[in-house]
Amino acid sequence: MKVKNTLPKIKMKFIDRKLSKGLGEAVAKRTILRTKADGELETWADVAHRVALGNSSLLPKKFEKDRQSEYEILRKHISNASLLMSGRHLQHGDETQPGRNMEVFTNCSTASSSFLLFYLLLNGSGVGRAYDDALMVVDWDYMPIIRCVLSEDHGDFVWGDDESVREARHKYENAHWFEIPDTREGWAQAVEKIEEMAHERKFKNDTLILDFTKVRPKGSPIGGMQGRPASGPRPLIKAIQKLATIKGSGMKPWKQALYADHYLSECVLVGGARRAARIAVKTWTDPDIFEFISIKKGGFLWSANNSVAVDEKFWKQRSLHSMKVLDAVMRASYFDKTGEPGFVNQHKLVQNDDGFDGYLDGKYAQSKKFMPMKKTIKMLAEVAKHAGAKYYTQIPNPCGEITLNMLGGYCVIADVVPYHAPDVDSAEEAFRAATRALMRVNTYMDSLYSREVKRTNRIGVGMTGIHEYAWNAFGLAFRDLIDEEKAKDFWMTIARFKRAVEEESVSYAKKIGATVPHTNTTIKPAGTTSKLFSLSEGAHLPAMREYIRWVQFREDDPLVNKYKKMGYPIKELKSYQGTTAIGFPTQPEICRLGMNNKLVTASEATPEEQYKWLMLIEKYWIVGVDENGKSLAEDKGNQVSYTLKYDPEQVSYRKFSSMIRKYQPMIKTCSVMPKIDVTAYEYQPEEAVTIGQFMQVINEISDDEAGVTEDISMEHLKCDSGACPI
Repeated sequence: MKVKNTLPKIKMKFIDRKLSKGLGEAVAKRTILRTKADGELETWADVAHRVALGNSSLLPKKFEKDRQSEYEILRKHISNASLLMSGRHLQHGDETQPGRNMEVFTNCSTASSSFLLFYLLLNGSGVGRAYDDALMVVDWDYMPIIRCVLSEDHGDFVWGDDESVREARHKYENAHWFEIPDTREGWAQAVEKIEEMAHERKFKNDTLILDFTKVRPKGSPIGGMQGRPASGPRPLIKAIQKLATIKGSGMKPWKQALYADHYLSECVLVGGARRAARIAVKTWTDPDIFEFISIKKGGFLWSANNSVAVDEKFWKQRSLHSMKVLDAVMRASYFDKTGEPGFVNQHKLVQNDDGFDGYLDGKYAQSKKFMPMKKTIKMLAEVAKHAGAKYYTQIPNPCGEITLNMLGGYCVIADVVPYHAPDVDSAEEAFRAATRALMRVNTYMDSLYSREVKRTNRIGVGMTGIHEYAWNAFGLAFRDLIDEEKAKDFWMTIARFKRAVEEESVSYAKKIGATVPHTNTTIKPAGTTSKLFSLSEGAHLPAMREYIRWVQFREDDPLVNKYKKMGYPIKELKSYQGTTAIGFPTQPEICRLGMNNKLVTASEATPEEQYKWLMLIEKYWIVGVDENGKSLAEDKGNQVSYTLKYDPEQVSYRKFSSMIRKYQPMIKTCSVMPKIDVTAYEYQPEEAVTIGQFMQVINEISDDEAGVTEDISMEHLKCDSGACPI
C-alpha cells in the first residue's frame, strides 16, 4: 500500500506575515518598529517596505532599472518573513540609507586600537580585538595628565562635581585643549587624542584638557537613533577619568588595553540604547597567556568574552606549554563556572591575504565621516606592520560567527527562513536576494574600513528556524538530523542553498564590478530576529517548550493593575523593592507543529549530539558540498555561532576535559558554557512550565482591556554568551 505523502505538514504561501503574538510584538516594539506620522506604530509590512526601499536605493543610476525589481523581491520576502535582514537593517533601513555610514548596518567588526573600538561600539557594532603582545604599540603610562571640563552654562554641569571651562583657563598653563564635537566621531576623537599622545611618548608630563561643552545634555533626542534620548557627556567623562587611572598602574600594554577598552565599553552600556558587545582574543604562545586565562576570575573585565587563539600545532604537538595552556583554559572554564576563556581555532578561519600588504601605510581606517589624525595614521601603520608579520591575521566577532581581519573589518548579515517559504525554489530565491542585498551594502555605502570591505566583500547569509523547516518539509527532528544518511535529503537541500549563495555572489560581483566575497555563509545567534516569529534561534535547539516570561514593572505602573484584571500571573518581588513581575505565557512555534515526543530541547541533547550537529552544519552550509556530496573546492564560509550548554552536576571535570580534547579541534568555533541553576533566584526572566500549567494560565487570561500589549525586558534579548549586540 502506498503511503500518502503528508509533507509539508503546514503549507506556506506568500503573505504579509504577522508578528508573533505577545513576544514577537514586544520585541519588535522595543527594537524595530517606528511611530508613523499619524501616531500609529508600524506594521511588519511597513518595515518590509522601508527596509527594501533603503537597500534597493543603494543601486547607482546605471542600475536604475534593477531598483524596482530588487525592491519588490526584498519587500515580498521580508514581509513574508522568509528573509529577515539582521536587526541593524530592520531598525535603520529606510530611504536615507544611501547617505548613511555603513557602521550602523554592520553587526560585527574588529579593531586594532581603543579609539576605533570605541567608535564602532558607539555605532552599535559588536567588536573583536586581538590583545597579542606584538600588536600592543601603545604604552598608556605615557598618556598625558587628563582633565575633563564643562561650561557652567551646560545643562548637565553640577557645581562641586564638575570643573568649569572658566576655572580650567585660569588654572592650567600651556595645556593642550580639545573641544569634543557632539557626534559619535567626536567622542571617538577624544579617545584618539589620548591614545595617539600616549603612543608618541612625548606628553607624559603634559596636561590635556577635554572640553565637553558642545556635547548635548542628557535627554536630548538623537536623530540617527529615531529620537532616543542622549546620555549627555557624563558617561564619557567618567569613562575617561577611569581610563586615566591606568597610568602608573604597573600593567603591561596588553593588560592596559584590556582595561581601557572595558572602561570605554561601560560608557556605551550607560548610554542606554545598547549593550557593548566584545570579544578579547590572545594567542596561546604569548608569555602572559596564563594571566589572560585567569584575568576575569572574580567578575572583573566582564564586558568582553575572552578566548584563547589556538591552531593545529596547539592541538597536535603535545608540548609542555600547549598542554599547560589547555589545562589552564579547561580548569578556568569549568571550575570558575563561566565557560571562559573559550577557544578560537585560527587555522580553521578563512583567510585570504590578497592585497593585505597595502595596509602598511596605516590608511586602513578612514571614511567621509571619520578621518584619523596624521600622527594616528603612523600609529596604525606600526600596528599593521606587526599584524602583517603574523601567520594568522583573522579573529572572530563577539558571537563567533564571522571571521575578520584583526586590523579591522566588518560583516553584514541576514537570515533566511526557509520554513516560511512556500517551496524550495522560493527559499532559494530568498537566499539569492539576501546575497545581493548584503553585497549592495558593502559596495555602495561609505565605511571606516572601506579598503578592507572592497578587498574582501565579506557577507554572512544565515538561516534561522532550521528545526521548524526540517520537521515541516522533511518530517525530521533533531536526532533524525544528526543521522547523516537518514537526513540526506535535508542536508543536500541545505547544500543546494549554499551553492545558490556561492553562485549568486560570483555572478552579482561580476555584474556590479565588485570583489567576489571572501566569505558568504554563516549562522548567527539570531536571538532578536527569531523572536519576532517565535522561531528556534539560528542553529540552536529550543531552550524550553512552554514557559512563562516574567517582565519587571514598577509597582505603581498603571499597567500592573490592568494586567492583574486581565488575569496575568503576578509576583511581588521582595529582592527588588517597589517592583512587580508580570508573567506572559509563551509558546515557541516549534511546539505547535505536532512533534510531540520527537521534540528535543537544548537541555535534553547530549554534548556529543550537539557537536555532531555542528559538524554537519559546517560540512553542508559553511563549507558546502556539490551535487555528489564532495566538498566545494574552496571554503568560503564563516562560522556557526553556537552555545553548547552542559550540566556540571552531570558532567564531571574528567568528562568535560575529554569532550573538549576530542571535539573542540574538529569545529571552527563553539562556546561551551555550564548551565546555571537559577531556581534559587527570586527573579527568573523565563520559567519553564508543563503544557497543563501553560493552558491553565492561558485560560485565566481575558483580553478585554483595550490597548494593552505585552512588554519585554532586556534580559530576554541577551544571547547565551551574555555579550551579543541587539
